Amino acid sequence: MSCGTDEVRGALRRVADPCAVATGVPVDIVAMGLVQDVRVDSGEVTVELRLTSPFCMQIGLITEQARAVVGELPGVTEVRIEVDHVAEWMPEDMDPEARAALRRVRPLSLTVIS
Repeated sequence: MSCGTDEVRGALRRVADPCAVATGVPVDIVAMGLVQDVRVDSGEVTVELRLTSPFCMQIGLITEQARAVVGELPGVTEVRIEVDHVAEWMPEDMDPEARAALRRVRPLSLTVIS
């Protein structure tokens, strides 16, 4: 039995964004908008992630957990996690429900001062 991209994304929903957890709102990496792409080819799965910040110190934990949950899926023989350090993440990339939940905890929007 093999899995498809929907099953991989479902498994990745078990990986919480550590920074969201720290705010008291556990949001998974799919809802957070960190999963850019998922490719499945004959049991080989590639997950492309982007970061909320180029200085993310939790990427090691995120990739380790993502590799573990995807590796548990039936038919998966190899898991590659690629991190796009260039792709820009924006709050609009989040699922609307996740964005609303975080906004309730952190009502002020992020402002960049130039």
